[in-house]
Amino acid sequence: MPLVVREAGEQHHPRMLLVLLHGRGSDEQDLLSLAGYFNEGARVVSVRAPYRYGSGYAWYTFTDAARPRLAEWAASVQELTQWIDSAHNGLPVVLLGFSQGGQIAQAVAVQRAGQPVRALVSLSAPPLFELPPGQPLKGLPAFWGHGTTDPVVSPERGEETLSLLVKLGASVLPRRYAMGHSVTPEEISDIQTFLAQAAKNFAE
Repeated sequence: MPLVVREAGEQHHPRMLLVLLHGRGSDEQDLLSLAGYFNEGARVVSVRAPYRYGSGYAWYTFTDAARPRLAEWAASVQELTQWIDSAHNGLPVVLLGFSQGGQIAQAVAVQRAGQPVRALVSLSAPPLFELPPGQPLKGLPAFWGHGTTDPVVSPERGEETLSLLVKLGASVLPRRYAMGHSVTPEEISDIQTFLAQAAKNFAE
């Protein structure tokens, strides 16, 4: 199933490709509204998940027993990875995912850490379903953000995500916020700082 990709305006001489991955039940327009905060020196694209879910889309859906359809999850990871391979044009890639999109971003980073994925932003996201062997994210700069009152992905599951990223070798900057399942101005500011440092590292 072809992915729908929207680009947030044209950037001359971008230093990175920033890929935005929305959460379950949303679409590519959701995070695209934040692109203006993150487009300094970046080509910003937002990708729509492939499966219909309510009024929006999801990277994977669930059975009647509320179990994730892992075949859909694997297909989304594969398709997104292949798209990134064909679209980055030599630019360092930063993956920024919210909620279910953050989980998918983690999985793609496991597949392509170092080349071309050079940094990861995981926001209010559940952990991967399985812990991959070794440390495929060794040294990868990663931003982890989660709300202390998140009713969708509980703070406890968020901490599992953080622990997993550390186990996989990522160099994680953790941030906790007094918020629910959302993104706040404080978090946006912290992400801007993280991306600016990433861009500086890419140039060295």
